[in-house]
Amino acid sequence: MTRPLLDELDRRLIGALHLAPRATWDDIGGILSADAGTLKRRFDRLHEARMVRVIGQADWGMHSTAMPVHVFLDITGETPLAVLDRLRALPHLQLLAQISGDYPLYAVVHAPSEAATSEAIDRMFSVPGVRRVNALPALSTLRRGITWDPQFLTGSERAGLLELTGTQPEGTATATPPDRPLSESERAVVALLLRDGRASAASIARAADLATSTAHRVVRRVLDERWVQPRLEIVSEWLGFQTPFMLRLRVDPGETPEVMRRIDLLPQTRLAAHVASDLSVLATGLVTDRSALARFIDGELARIPGVTAVSVAVMLAEPRRYWLDRDRVTGLGEFHAPTLLRPR
Repeated sequence: MTRPLLDELDRRLIGALHLAPRATWDDIGGILSADAGTLKRRFDRLHEARMVRVIGQADWGMHSTAMPVHVFLDITGETPLAVLDRLRALPHLQLLAQISGDYPLYAVVHAPSEAATSEAIDRMFSVPGVRRVNALPALSTLRRGITWDPQFLTGSERAGLLELTGTQPEGTATATPPDRPLSESERAVVALLLRDGRASAASIARAADLATSTAHRVVRRVLDERWVQPRLEIVSEWLGFQTPFMLRLRVDPGETPEVMRRIDLLPQTRLAAHVASDLSVLATGLVTDRSALARFIDGELARIPGVTAVSVAVMLAEPRRYWLDRDRVTGLGEFHAPTLLRPR
């Protein structure tokens, strides 16, 4: 597959969709001073090249009563990529990566329940080549990748898009199901929006066999309740962001909330989580290259008080992120959407 050549308008469109992934082409065009038809054609071209895709980020309570677990795996007798390929077949894996450092592989398990989490981690021990598994349960997660911004827009464009969408800070993620069981129509709409975060109410009505008026009402409810949040996924390397990274921080007692808040404010950050470990804050992020990572560590990170030790790893390969397979050559692949919980 030929990698798409991007110009300034392509980049600004991608920046706009990061902030407002479900906005109409007319609304985006008004803010970017660009023709709506041109924007749609640009998006279609990038989508067909498997560079971009708008999916839905499900509220954790829609598919799990448990928090995620961050897992580091040591291997023996095999190459990291060979073991990574075997791990793909295991259930409930939101993320898979080869990383630098003592543990060559990293995964995020987010199973429907604590029992299913235990089962999924137990199965990792049986994968040929896995020597040791270090599982770090998340205690809280303040930020996820939906809020990362490539910074391609002016301040006024960014403000206009955020005002357009009424975007709110994501806040602490919880695995709390909705306060009532979802109806069958609501479940159908959630499942469809997970796979296509820009799906229109009319197309959802056809796919779910709903009246158009019902689909409009349910789509609005699902989005307003934030059961699903539209989310742009990209091949970040094709945009010039060549260095995904991970930080594990040792933090003074009582300083964790403030350290996570400060990390959340940094534009390089994709995730900030409090985990059960001596290095209790885990963060991932994305920068253009290793020199930019060095500047980030010695600049922004060094200014955060309360951090007493830092462990840094570079993600050398990331064949799955947020349930979506991806490849630096062929682009975005299969989406392994989490299964929605059934009402009790």
